[in-house]
Amino acid sequence: MKLAYIKGQRDFSTGDLPGADLQKSVLSGANFTQSNLKKANFQGCDLASANFGRADLTQTSFRNAKLGRAYLSNANLQEADLRGADVSYASLTNANLRGANLCGADLTGARVTSEQLAMAKTNWSTIYPNGKRGLMQ
Repeated sequence: MKLAYIKGQRDFSTGDLPGADLQKSVLSGANFTQSNLKKANFQGCDLASANFGRADLTQTSFRNAKLGRAYLSNANLQEADLRGADVSYASLTNANLRGANLCGADLTGARVTSEQLAMAKTNWSTIYPNGKRGLMQ
């Protein structure tokens, strides 16, 4: 997939890529709509403005990834690792965040409800959509 992206491909929608190891890749603007990316590794990736709408991201690692302005609406992020990720201004409308680890994540301006955040793990270093740090705002 990295090589396809380098060659200009951006559409990976409906792909079946469970367990894909893409850490530290630059995949900004890529389309992963409705893809199966269970247990994939996007650690340290640049995924700014990527589209993960309706994707299965169960137990996927986005640790320290750049997901600014990404589209994650209706995605399944159950038990996903987003520690230290930049999720600012991302759309998480109707995303499943049950058990997702958002410790240290930056959610400034993200579209996400307090009900969704209540299902996720957060800590004192999580930055909430209102720009404030701390435990549940």
